[in-house]
Amino acid sequence: MEFTINKDFHNSRLDTFIRKSYQDIPISGIYKMIRKGNVKVNRKKKKQNYRLQEGDTVRVWESTQPTVKKTFPSLSDKLKTQMQRCVIYEDKDIICCNKPAGMVMHTGSNHQCGLSELLVSYTGNPNCTFVHRLDKMTSGLVMAAKNLRTARILSRLIRNRDFKKKYAVLVHGTMKIRQFTLETFLKTEEKIVRVHPDETNGAKKSLSTFLIIQSGAERTLLEATLHTGRKHQLRVQLADIGHPIVGDMKYGNVDKKKEMMTRMFLFSQSITVPSLDFHVSLDIPRDFYSHIDSEPNDQKKEPPLKGTTLLS
Repeated sequence: MEFTINKDFHNSRLDTFIRKSYQDIPISGIYKMIRKGNVKVNRKKKKQNYRLQEGDTVRVWESTQPTVKKTFPSLSDKLKTQMQRCVIYEDKDIICCNKPAGMVMHTGSNHQCGLSELLVSYTGNPNCTFVHRLDKMTSGLVMAAKNLRTARILSRLIRNRDFKKKYAVLVHGTMKIRQFTLETFLKTEEKIVRVHPDETNGAKKSLSTFLIIQSGAERTLLEATLHTGRKHQLRVQLADIGHPIVGDMKYGNVDKKKEMMTRMFLFSQSITVPSLDFHVSLDIPRDFYSHIDSEPNDQKKEPPLKGTTLLS
């Protein structure tokens, strides 16, 4: 099979292009194909990290046929309305969605459809892809690229930490320190993320800063800023200091109240990309405030942090 590289894949890695074209082949098989010379660029053998250029010819000697583009079902009127409400910003390259708690990002063994598939169906654009993700029970802002070029740019900015995310977090317990920083070393072990004392066992440095928005007798509302993007970072860090996120069934204690068991009070409130002069944010959901409970007498009530939307 022969492919001619267009502008959408310009500067993409060779292995990334092959993975996109042959999704049924495991990554180990793709690396083996490239290593053995069953994939050539302009009739020459290349390494897996070769950056493709527009106009390159990629020749693949493989019995497996390229992956057929997936078709997505038409959305019902109800789902169309939900997606209209979900999309809060859109331009020629970017879409930002307000993901509800309980919705998965991608289809899986227990989920026939995720936000990614719904967005593709809603836009009719198979190239729509999210450049970061939120856990199933986390709600709020998540960004998608409408084309492969923008996806590569945004992915690079995320790697270079030029992609700032802030969260609203409701945690158990009363906190006194108005502003604080947590630096921990996290490592995924099977299906859970654990805190390690240092990096010697493969744990990665994780950094977050926090600001108290409002504190009550039993719970505290925080603004959290991520400086690194580790799996379950905020959930693990806050649980580690004895202030787990309300509704976190994995790392926190389970609330007896039914409404606390059906969602996690972690909300992606804002996304800022300084180099693109891009910023978008949402108001903190009202129920984050209503579940704070009564305040201790010696705790001064801070005004709610008002969200704004500044679209580039």
